[in-house]
Amino acid sequence: MQALYKIAEAHIGLMEWPGAKHNPEIVKMYEASGHGWVKDDETPWCAAFVGSCLAQAGMKGTGKLDARSYLKWGEEVALEDAEFGDIVVLWRGSRDSWKGHVGFYAGIDVNGNILLIGGNQGNAVSKAGFKRDRLLGVRRAKMPRTSITESTTVQAIGGGAIGNAATAFTVIPQLSGTAQIIAIIGFMAIGAVLAYVYLERKRKWELGDR
Repeated sequence: MQALYKIAEAHIGLMEWPGAKHNPEIVKMYEASGHGWVKDDETPWCAAFVGSCLAQAGMKGTGKLDARSYLKWGEEVALEDAEFGDIVVLWRGSRDSWKGHVGFYAGIDVNGNILLIGGNQGNAVSKAGFKRDRLLGVRRAKMPRTSITESTTVQAIGGGAIGNAATAFTVIPQLSGTAQIIAIIGFMAIGAVLAYVYLERKRKWELGDR
């Protein structure tokens, strides 16, 4: 996540423009995050900043301007395990409201506050501290799998196939007549289902679902 952190850090100091004019660099962030219809720098833009930085890193954000939408992005990480560049989501107003704030983890300050590099912090991109009790979650980008064997679905299929075969070899010889035929058909049906699921997972993998 270091590359992502450096992208966010490079924007520190970018500010909203007072008055009727709007900073075009902030307006571009809305477009990069999927909201090109926003043409001002006054619409809350912390999520647009995060989405824009992710886009610059070749990654996808949530596509939303709702800070709390990032609670469903990537993988959950404990604050104690957070690394620079992880995404941090805070509540705003109250923990139960829909409002929130999102930025990139930048450490812990001497007072124990969570440091974030974020947009719309004092109308600018800045590094600022926030109290820990405002934390909703820390998220980290999922690392792309390099082999289909890393797929948890494929691993489950493999385990199921081995278990199915082992059970078949154990049970079938103990049966006779019609019961044996029924058991063979049942195990073949299970094998067919596992094969179908594997082929579907393989198809999605080849389409880029990793």
